[in-house]
Amino acid sequence: MTSPKKKISAMLTAIVLFFSLVLIGIVWFPSVLGYKTFAIKTGSMEPTIKEGSMVYVEPCSNFEDYEVGDIVTFTDKVQKKSFTHRIVSVDSVDRQFETKGDANEIEDLEPTSAALAVGKVRISVPYLGYVAEAFKHTAVKIIVAVVYLAWAAVEIELFLAERKRKHG
Repeated sequence: MTSPKKKISAMLTAIVLFFSLVLIGIVWFPSVLGYKTFAIKTGSMEPTIKEGSMVYVEPCSNFEDYEVGDIVTFTDKVQKKSFTHRIVSVDSVDRQFETKGDANEIEDLEPTSAALAVGKVRISVPYLGYVAEAFKHTAVKIIVAVVYLAWAAVEIELFLAERKRKHG
C-alpha cells in the first residue's frame, strides 16, 4: 500500500509538472518561434477572438505585409497600451490603417499608424489570457512559489525517510 506521503508527493509532482509545462508552452516556446503574446482584455473582437484569450502575434516589419482583413495587434509605447483589431482599410500614403473590432459597429475613431503595429495575430487560445494576467499578480506568484516549495519539502522528506529506512 502506498503511504500518504508518497500520494502527496505524486500529486504535488503532477501539479508542479503541469504548471511548468503550461508556463513553458505559453511563454517560452512561442517566443523561441518569434511570436509575441498578448492577453485580450475586452470583447471588441468577439466572436472571432473572445475576451480572456491569449493571442500569438507574428511580428511584421514591412508596411506592405499588412492588408485589409488582417487582425493586428498595435502597441502605443507612450501610453503602454495594446489593442488588437482588424484592418478595414490601408492608407499607403500616410502609412496608417483604419481598424475596427469585429464586435464594434463602427471603425475606430482615428486611423492607426503603421509604426504602432506589432504584427499579425496567428493563433488565439480562449481563456489562456486570464491565466497570463493572473500571473501578473503577486498573490498568484506567492501561491505558485508555495506549491513549488511544498513539493520540494515533500520530496526531500521522502528521500531522507527512504535513505534512513535503507541505511538504518
